[in-house]
Amino acid sequence: MSETILRENGNGLETQIKLLHKHLKTRERYDGAFLPPPLFIEFAGTPSSGKTTIIKELYKFLKRSGFKVAIPQEGAEVVPHTHRNSPKYNIRTGMYALEILLRLQQTHEYDFVLFDRCIFDAYVWMTYWNEKGMLSAEETKLLQQYFLFPQWSHDIGVAYYVVCDPKIAIERENAIAISQKLGETTNPKTLEKLIAFHFQAYSELKDSFHQLHLLDTTALNRLQMVETVTKDLFNTLLLKVE
Repeated sequence: MSETILRENGNGLETQIKLLHKHLKTRERYDGAFLPPPLFIEFAGTPSSGKTTIIKELYKFLKRSGFKVAIPQEGAEVVPHTHRNSPKYNIRTGMYALEILLRLQQTHEYDFVLFDRCIFDAYVWMTYWNEKGMLSAEETKLLQQYFLFPQWSHDIGVAYYVVCDPKIAIERENAIAISQKLGETTNPKTLEKLIAFHFQAYSELKDSFHQLHLLDTTALNRLQMVETVTKDLFNTLLLKVE
């Protein structure tokens, strides 16, 4: 009997479905040209360079300006059980961020998404593991090409490599640290290498990825960092919108 009812009402249901689609404007709602996806902004860089401070302050500013903003959880907080002594760690954190980027690119629930490390960050860390002899040159290139595959890398509207002189970075790190013991990536020798890797990455990518910027915060206080990024960011985004 239910099959008979469905057959009899089939045309009516199709009409109702069409009316609902017309009312909800489903095609337009999910058409990126009509309702654009969020503006994705990535902040990567060396430890204690001010990256997290900038993200937090920018988040507050955008929220108070009436925008819907999201800060995805950083990959390092999601995979703490993965040992940091292997490239697998940064491959996992990069893939975690990439999955979020791909998922949110299809939605309209946010105006801005601020990534604390994403695919441009993963690019640098592949160089780090190559230098340590744990990735071959071929493996490094393949992984870097994967993370910056054009189908998703150009979804990042603006990206920043934030760096800072090792001495200043360690002073900032120790200013609020419970212990003065330095970590694997927060000692002067490693910081110098990471800074060099970020400069190298910027040099390699800047001509192909015009959304990528390099910011040296060595001579900037917290307020100056935030003001510099905010002004630069809005100038860049307004050009994109126009």
